[in-house]
Amino acid sequence: MQQKVSKEQSFKVLKNTFSVGETSNGYTLAYSVDDVNFTNYDKATPANEVLIVNGVTPFTFFKLVGNTDDDVKIIL
Repeated sequence: MQQKVSKEQSFKVLKNTFSVGETSNGYTLAYSVDDVNFTNYDKATPANEVLIVNGVTPFTFFKLVGNTDDDVKIIL
């Protein structure tokens, strides 16, 4: 399944793996159990890099903190 997110819009992951398409300025991935209180990962994802995430808990919320792009592809 594919989804598109804009800027820092949150999205829910239903499985334990997902991918994030390239962005023009990079971002820091953040996660949440309630879609309100987010925790940032320590390492930022550089611009123009695809991120593959494995081993996350299904039904967790994520967002791309610092993302300035619209329509970033998320493969779920």
